[in-house]
Amino acid sequence: MKFILPFAALVLSASPSLAQIALESVKSFADLEKVASQLALQPYQAPAQQLDPFFEGLKYDGHRQIRFIRDKALFADQGDVFRVEFFHPGWMFKKPVVFYNIKEPQTVGVPFDSSHFDYGELKVPAGAKNPVGYAGFRVLAPDAMLKQPFEFMVFMGASYYRAVTTQLGYGISARGVAVNTIGGEPEEFPDFTHFWFQQSKVGDKSFKLLALLNGPSITGAYEFESTPGISTEMRIKATLHLRKAVKMLGIAPFSSMFWFGENSHPKPYDFRPEVHDSDGLQIEIKDGPSIWRPLDVSRDMRLSIFETDRLKGFGLAERDRDFNNFQDLEANYHRRPAVWVEPVSGFGKGAVTLVELSSGEETWDNIVAMWKPDHLPEKPAEPLKVEYKLHWLDQHLPGVLCRVISSRRGFVMDSDDHLYVVDFGKGAENGAAKPKDWTPDIDVVLSAGEGKVLDKRVMRNSETGGWRAFFKLDIPETTNLLEIMIELKDEKKVISERWMYQWRR
Repeated sequence: MKFILPFAALVLSASPSLAQIALESVKSFADLEKVASQLALQPYQAPAQQLDPFFEGLKYDGHRQIRFIRDKALFADQGDVFRVEFFHPGWMFKKPVVFYNIKEPQTVGVPFDSSHFDYGELKVPAGAKNPVGYAGFRVLAPDAMLKQPFEFMVFMGASYYRAVTTQLGYGISARGVAVNTIGGEPEEFPDFTHFWFQQSKVGDKSFKLLALLNGPSITGAYEFESTPGISTEMRIKATLHLRKAVKMLGIAPFSSMFWFGENSHPKPYDFRPEVHDSDGLQIEIKDGPSIWRPLDVSRDMRLSIFETDRLKGFGLAERDRDFNNFQDLEANYHRRPAVWVEPVSGFGKGAVTLVELSSGEETWDNIVAMWKPDHLPEKPAEPLKVEYKLHWLDQHLPGVLCRVISSRRGFVMDSDDHLYVVDFGKGAENGAAKPKDWTPDIDVVLSAGEGKVLDKRVMRNSETGGWRAFFKLDIPETTNLLEIMIELKDEKKVISERWMYQWRR
């Protein structure tokens, strides 16, 4: 059974407010910026779904039977190059997305074609109306990279996308932009409604695409240049236009999952010691501290804001790589990638913002990290331009500093005093030239609530070659929130990351 919808009809159905000539003339990021700026002046029109009732009603098990046929991939006829495979609409992914191929001498549309799918055991009714577009796509690297097909990047749903490395699997989800994630207004989820793929050629090391963002409050032009490898790097340009004022705009946002970890009390009744995609937020400030914030969840939402006008980078990380700490043969949480945002331009005064939501399971993302700029455009014609690199990797090291390895907490025996145990790994400034019995000093600073430091000390950890820091706290019953900060020092010189933790009753 084969259905091919005329591309002109696809464009009109999916986005009637955009002229077809404008979309087919897009060949560069500058062209797409013009489209986004024009679209911002028009009233928002949501993408039409118009799915046949059969595809509309598909559940998870039915939708997963529909598989794209590998040799039908876009660019598969170009040799050993980057290739694009598409996802069929249905289940949770019902909005059609429009695709174009930028090739000389013109940009051409990529219409939906049902013959590109194997429907498995699904009995598609005769006469079922074909979707007007695909739901999303994945990109495969040239086979020569790993001597086999290697899927390294997926765009699927709203403006969400994910990537992997040659050694680490999927985990964290990134998205184009976050709108009203905090601030009291309903959160918006703008869509990447149109994509333009750069024609892939033999020998290319990177894959380039353009994406048009559209939502009730915002439009945007995006350029992605992605290079897979042991670390997969994306260079992202974005020009954003606000149709109307928003309470909050998050740049370079991404989501992760944290159910419980080594610092969680009480733990769920689960056979696994830890369950999370990420275990901490990492921030670097130019000429300032390197911060490690262990993730945690409680009954109430946790909101952490790190203000700066000298951001060097930030990201969520899964630093724990020991299978014994997870014991999950299917999810492989110990092999989830970290993500590091490296600003290139457009990151001025603002704040790295961390949202930690309560969760009773592992199936949904409850952690959000993003950059919240202080200044937002006041008019649709005023663009907000940013450029950054997004690194998917094993971990981003904090230079010569001792990095945090683990964070544990509990009660002092026969007491209600709180005990914290933080392990720091080796660093270039690790006291190697000091006497064998030398240990660094530890600073413990409390803020945002009442509390008293009862004891603090550091000892060498012969198992890691680094340091173990201990401190005890007396927290009054009247205190519901406490911010804790510690650093290791060689006299006045900081030799470790700044460990920061939010305690909640």
